[in-house]
Amino acid sequence: MSLSTIFNWEQILNNSENIKKEKPFPFGFVKKPFFNEFYEKLVATYPKVDNKWYIPTDMSRSAQKRLFGNDVKKSCFDHEDPTLSKEWNEFRHALFTNEFVEKMSQLTGVKLSGMRHFIFILNKKGDFNMPHAHHTSVPPEQYEYKVTILMYFAKGWKKGDPGGTYICKNEDESSIIFEPDDLDNSMIWFTETPISWHGSRYITKDVMRPSIQFTLQ
Repeated sequence: MSLSTIFNWEQILNNSENIKKEKPFPFGFVKKPFFNEFYEKLVATYPKVDNKWYIPTDMSRSAQKRLFGNDVKKSCFDHEDPTLSKEWNEFRHALFTNEFVEKMSQLTGVKLSGMRHFIFILNKKGDFNMPHAHHTSVPPEQYEYKVTILMYFAKGWKKGDPGGTYICKNEDESSIIFEPDDLDNSMIWFTETPISWHGSRYITKDVMRPSIQFTLQ
């Protein structure tokens, strides 16, 4: 397995210096982070909903989620999940490599050491995520992780449809400053700060938003 066949680093790192200066906290959006051949295999084998999925009991959000293999909700480690495809296992292994961590450090401008957690998230009609931040009352030296990344696998996503993870100025959807319009082979990342507000608008159409979320410490 080679990261050079999975990630299009030229595309991912393009204009990274400008992205890191975004306000009110550093964030960035990347289209086509995966090479198409590998991306298509991930889409084709994205896990189907079964008894491994669960629905969070949080009134501020709605989605279906699934862990990888023997992960737990707040941590993960490099291993195989035999219920998933070869490509998904290769992709997961790639996230734990020094090369990936170094490239993401270059992209975000944050010195990173490795993976913290990983989860599949499937949103559909009626799902939403109210504006929130992960570390509103925690000093930086106690953060569980430094950067959050979401990657999307929604083939044929229509421009302007709600459902992508937006960035906002405060705990109010009216303060949205950026919302991705392309969820077909794309990713959004943001650094963790007390004001890293984000969420996703209520999905009104009968569509599915397959995605993953992982964090780096």
